[in-house]
Amino acid sequence: FMREEMARREAAELLRGHRKPRSPHGWGLLVALWLLAFYEPVVTEGHLRRKNLEFLFIRFSAWEFAGCDKLWAGLVTTLCHHVRQHFGALPLSVFHVLGSRPRFASGFSQREWILKKGTCLRLWGLLLVLGAGIAILLVALLVPGIKDHHALKVVGSAAASLSGSSLVLGALSILKNFLVSEKKKIERLTNSERFASQLGFMSKIRGEVEVLVDYLAFMEVFERRRLRVVLEITGLDLCYPEKVAGVFNAMATLLSDANAPFIFLLAVDPGVIVPCLEQAGCMKGLADNGYLYLSRAVSLPFSIP
Repeated sequence: FMREEMARREAAELLRGHRKPRSPHGWGLLVALWLLAFYEPVVTEGHLRRKNLEFLFIRFSAWEFAGCDKLWAGLVTTLCHHVRQHFGALPLSVFHVLGSRPRFASGFSQREWILKKGTCLRLWGLLLVLGAGIAILLVALLVPGIKDHHALKVVGSAAASLSGSSLVLGALSILKNFLVSEKKKIERLTNSERFASQLGFMSKIRGEVEVLVDYLAFMEVFERRRLRVVLEITGLDLCYPEKVAGVFNAMATLLSDANAPFIFLLAVDPGVIVPCLEQAGCMKGLADNGYLYLSRAVSLPFSIP
């Protein structure tokens, strides 16, 4: 019986893995917004076995950003900009406000979406209070014999305004994230001398990256395929040593999450990069041997004469 049950589940996973992929454009955009608002994605074992892969290639020329003070910030902003451009600004803006971090399924469960009961209850509660407040206000204003009751007007207007303001604040938060992209947020943080000197600067950048990773995981489950973001980094051996070290730090930050779908293609001349790493002040004690540092930072090195 156990073998039959396992075979049945294997067949179900195989069929589920071959379901037609979806796109967050056109009619799929409405479906994506509905799932973003009211459902929580679940990463199942069947999803992890999917063979359907989509690669998003992003080219980053370090020489183009060599003039800025923080070259590594250019890498992060380029990543955020291309992801936003690829999937659309509206789904990412809604995810910032209403989205949930994907969870991993337990056991052999193949359920990929779980209803967010708390969100639904809060929304229905706000709509109920809003409707009741409007109804009380209309009765207090229009029904003869009750118009003189000032208390009803106060109660109705207070209930309608409080519930309505909560809905408006949520809509304004989505609009703010729609108008102000992640790229602009990071650029503002980078340009702010007051904030850049504080310890919370990198935590803010890290927070933006975590949101982006969670959003990519959501889009994986929604599109029914695996996603890989491939960043092609060139021109790094034309930059100053401190900026070269900053890009390596940014790569380490992006790859620190084991579930991050990032792949880096680093095209450099080791004979130029190694002295840069050894001269960088922030690498003293960590990269006295530049080749050793490169061998630890690069997972699959290969040489093209």
